[in-house]
Amino acid sequence: MVIFIQHQGQKAGPFTPQEIQSGLASGIYQTSNLVWYEGMTDWAPLSTTLHILEGTPAPPALTTPPLTTGIPQNSGLAITSMVLGILTFVACGLTAIPAVICGHMALGKIKRSQGTLAGRGFAITGLITGYLGFIVMIAAVAGLVAPIVLRASKKADTVQAVSNARQIGLALFGFEMEYDSYPDSTTAALVAEETNTPEITGTSSNARFRQLFSADLTDSEDMFYVKADGVSKPDGDISGDNALAPGECGFGYIENVRTDDNTPRPIAMAPFKIGSDQFDPQPLDNLAVILWTDNTVTTLPIDRATGTVLLDGQDLLDPSHPIWGGTAPSLLLPE
Repeated sequence: MVIFIQHQGQKAGPFTPQEIQSGLASGIYQTSNLVWYEGMTDWAPLSTTLHILEGTPAPPALTTPPLTTGIPQNSGLAITSMVLGILTFVACGLTAIPAVICGHMALGKIKRSQGTLAGRGFAITGLITGYLGFIVMIAAVAGLVAPIVLRASKKADTVQAVSNARQIGLALFGFEMEYDSYPDSTTAALVAEETNTPEITGTSSNARFRQLFSADLTDSEDMFYVKADGVSKPDGDISGDNALAPGECGFGYIENVRTDDNTPRPIAMAPFKIGSDQFDPQPLDNLAVILWTDNTVTTLPIDRATGTVLLDGQDLLDPSHPIWGGTAPSLLLPE
């Protein structure tokens, strides 16, 4: 006779009655362990079959016990998968991947156990919660990274705006050297006469900056770009009135200042809200870019509530600000 026994959740055997008896004596097996031998219809506790252990020789034939047991044990991996899957919603998805791995391993072992292992429902629960937790983890990481990426993008936009302002300053310096003034309504006629080009008209910052193109002090629209609402990338067409077409300039312009003033004063600045003399805090991370008549460029914080730039605690564009020396600034806005 050959005997199969369930020990520690696993099917073992075949054994002879003497081997089973020896295992009982050494404490390896317990009388509560389930056993099966040929002729039994199902597994039964060893305590009910002790009589077969007394001197019965083992037959040469080997048969196979039933594939299923009366009391299958739950898979530890399946339970682990379920617990990790549930914890993933508390741990922001950190246990999601282990839950999925344990769940797949548990399903594989349950399938190969021939009915001795249970817990398929636990494993599936772990898989579902694990995959959902993985989505939670991705969302959490995205939520943490997005502000960093956005801030880095705005910083890059600010650096570009500062660089563009410096290029504008160089072009304005060359214009002032040539015409003894920055671009204004009076220099438009002088530029047209000396360059034999149509006179630039209009009272926007675009119109004043177009004089730089007519005077051959620049051939690039790119330096007038600021990433802001209403401002588009220049198309590079500077022929005639196409230079700095509406929407291709992001800088405002102050036209009644000179380099020989005792105090450096702002001459160009950005970004502005569309159609308004209020600064827009959104595009450049709450900063305004200011070009001064001494060709320096600074960034100043924007008051979100009022859309103003404060210098020494006072609105920079306030006519009473000491920076203007008693002469109100004439701000021309972009088209």
